[in-house]
Amino acid sequence: MTEIVNKMRSGDYFVDPSFQRRLVWNEKQKVRLIETVLMEYPMPEIYLWEQAPDPQSGSQKFSIVDGQQRLSTLREFTSNEWPLKKAYLDEENAEKDFADCFWKDLDADTRSKFFQYSINARRIPSEVSDDDIRQMFARLNETDRSLNPQEMRNATLNGEFLAAANSLADTDEFLALQIFSLDNIRRMGDVEFASQLLGYERKGIANDTPKTMNELYNEFNDDYSEAEIDKANVSKSLKLVNEVFLDEEIEAFFATQNYVYTLHSLFDVCEEKPADQWRAGLLGFVQAYAGLPANDDDVKEDQKSLAEFRKGASSRTRSKSSRTQRLFGLKNWLAQNFPELIEDKDS
Repeated sequence: MTEIVNKMRSGDYFVDPSFQRRLVWNEKQKVRLIETVLMEYPMPEIYLWEQAPDPQSGSQKFSIVDGQQRLSTLREFTSNEWPLKKAYLDEENAEKDFADCFWKDLDADTRSKFFQYSINARRIPSEVSDDDIRQMFARLNETDRSLNPQEMRNATLNGEFLAAANSLADTDEFLALQIFSLDNIRRMGDVEFASQLLGYERKGIANDTPKTMNELYNEFNDDYSEAEIDKANVSKSLKLVNEVFLDEEIEAFFATQNYVYTLHSLFDVCEEKPADQWRAGLLGFVQAYAGLPANDDDVKEDQKSLAEFRKGASSRTRSKSSRTQRLFGLKNWLAQNFPELIEDKDS
């Protein structure tokens, strides 16, 4: 344990973000791991990929292939980042001396026992290729279904489409949306949504299932020559989204992944208009939508576009049909009530 903690602090054990998942453990999971160590129960072995030694000093670094969450948790706890909250401990340990303690509060015997804990590490030779390491990481995590589809793509692919999606998710326009929870970001939900928007640029409105997203990644993995153009188009659209979100009522309604996708597709098919004009139209839509009767039988003729939008919002949200219903429900209502706003690019 002493060697592992020291190497984590020094960076000799490191995480390669090009295939590793983001940290996703919550506080309870972290406390339970430290409890496991203090109870001297075993934990699964970790996998370390040896890097080529420095030819001058002979020092060597190791990429963590499997065990990132556990090793990061050990480093965090011994750096006094959080305590062993009693509420997360087993009942038999809730009254022990280490309950509610930070690392610095543990007595010398407990810390000594902690450092004597043995963790089995399997070392993978540096000659093993990067592609093989990616496949190994994916296989290790696939068995317990701990990776979601986007994390699997991040683990197994290293191509141009993934790079573009990661780059888009880091832009100011994308980050300003603030439509992702911290856990969603950790699980790469932001990168997946960026992938959907880039997919729209290539394919138009489409079904975004795990299968179709994998096909999109495979198609543009090696050659995505339009990446910069697509990212610029999406960023321009998201800049306009953020500008219309200056109206709190509009933001409260549209600030979800599904509705941002709808706005992006709306701005794409219509002629460019200033943000203040879009705000006027979208605010009118939000207020009219609030007055839509709950029963479709009570919907009036001039509310049918609103009902179409609602139908698309209540069905499979990432399907082509529901996305199309949302787009044209919104677009048709705006065309009826703000005709100066809606001009098709092809008209």
